[in-house]
Formats: sequence, C-alpha cells, structure tokens
Amino acid sequence: MNSKENLPMMLSANEIRTMGFTRNMAYSILDREDVPVVKIGSRKFIQRDKFFEWLDSREKSESKKLQNDKN
Repeated sequence: MNSKENLPMMLSANEIRTMGFTRNMAYSILDREDVPVVKIGSRKFIQRDKFFEWLDSREKSESKKLQNDKN
C-alpha cells in the first residue's frame, strides 16, 4: 500500500485501486454524488486530501450508524 504522501495530488481510479480498492469500487467512488470530483475531459479525479477527508467522513458516519444500531 502506498503512503498518503507518495500518492499524486490528483487521484484517478487507478491510484484509488493501488490503495486496495477493486476496479468497480474505485469507479463507484468517483461516480458518487457526495465525492468532490474534478472532471477533465471524460476522466474523473479527486484531490488526494479531499479523498481522505471524504473517507474519514464515511468512517465516522458508519461508526455512528453502528453505535445507533447497537442501542
């Protein structure tokens, strides 16, 4: 797995895949409405820092959901 700092500033589906996501997962992430994607031509990218912010927010959201389900 690449460290965050070794990744390019703009991530494509291929860079997302190097982090362990499948091809389908990477494209699904870039197609989500809540992901701040930059479209250049027909290709989609996400800023590295925005990707990790989004991922952190998803983790927090899932943790809250699991806590609520336990109660």
